[in-house]
Amino acid sequence: MPGAVAMKIRTACFAGVLLAWCAVAQGSEQFDLPVPESAAQGVPPRVYDLTEPGKGDELAEALLDRRAVFIGEIHDRLDHHRNQLRLIEALYRRHPDLAIGVEYFQQPFQRHLDDYLAGRISEKQMLVRTEYYKRWNLDYRMLRPIVEFARAKHLPLLALNISDELHNKVFREGMGSLTTQERQQLPADIPPASASYRARLQAIFDTHPQGDNFQYFVEGQLLWDESMAERAARHLQEHPGTHIVVLAGSGHMLYGDGIPRRLNRRLGAEDGAVLLNGDEFGDYGGIADYLLVAHGRESLPEQGRLGITMDGDERGVYIRQFPAGSAAQDAGMETGDYLMALDRTPVATSADVRSMMFDKQPGESVHVRVRREHLFGADEELEFEVRLR
Repeated sequence: MPGAVAMKIRTACFAGVLLAWCAVAQGSEQFDLPVPESAAQGVPPRVYDLTEPGKGDELAEALLDRRAVFIGEIHDRLDHHRNQLRLIEALYRRHPDLAIGVEYFQQPFQRHLDDYLAGRISEKQMLVRTEYYKRWNLDYRMLRPIVEFARAKHLPLLALNISDELHNKVFREGMGSLTTQERQQLPADIPPASASYRARLQAIFDTHPQGDNFQYFVEGQLLWDESMAERAARHLQEHPGTHIVVLAGSGHMLYGDGIPRRLNRRLGAEDGAVLLNGDEFGDYGGIADYLLVAHGRESLPEQGRLGITMDGDERGVYIRQFPAGSAAQDAGMETGDYLMALDRTPVATSADVRSMMFDKQPGESVHVRVRREHLFGADEELEFEVRLR
């Protein structure tokens, strides 16, 4: 390749799989990603600061004829998610038929998202049933405003991602390892990566190898891209004349590779627009249609905490240790106690606990029921009132 884009890659690990490509981002390491030869002749993306009055509406007007809008993100950047919501709001004012497709929920759990949007289950029930904190493990408060906007406006919220079970198996053993039944859950057609996309994946793999087989790594990425594109395309095909916003990691969208190109192929038209958060991409022609100005690392408020480190086994989730100043320890809980319920809602895994606790504030009280096992004598159930710190 004739040139290279110096992008900083931050590795993130969700459900045991490296998502470096999904999180092309500012971070702790930097190396060069090859760019397509056509990039030298490509048009540099236009830059919009959506915090400026009227800019969101101006950009939405420019996107009126685009049936699909792809907005790339760094997953743990709050300012990126706020930019996404600003543009979604502006697009909705023009297209009330809008759907929102998101990477952070997986397709087998769509019914639970639907139940929450329809008011049939609570927010915390939705987080438990979608296994959000097991499969994505990012502070849900970053994404919550987007989900709540969809709920308030009665917009479809599409779980785009393939299940961890299938995706992780392909990363470890390749597409050839899948059973006939597993293959039936995948898109029927998964064309190979373009030369430029494959070169960028090679740069990722060389720096953070996933096993010994680069081809499996490529197949895993293509399965990701194709599955998300297929789900979004199916919605548009089933609802002619509607529009969609796709929210996913920037690595799935650079130069239109990944999700956009594969969605366009399924629709038989190139009517999507690619937007990236972050002005560090501005010098590279064709990398996106538009860039959204990022405003630094905004922080969420501190959460209320029990003050425990959790672990789990076949009997449930238990307290492994307490940090200094633990509210739970001061309330009388002990290491080895198994958590049974928080505010009288049963919990069985650490993901359940996180789902119950994600929006708690310092100073709030939480009712905790535990099982304390004894080597000699019967186990006992105990209840505590813990004031969070």
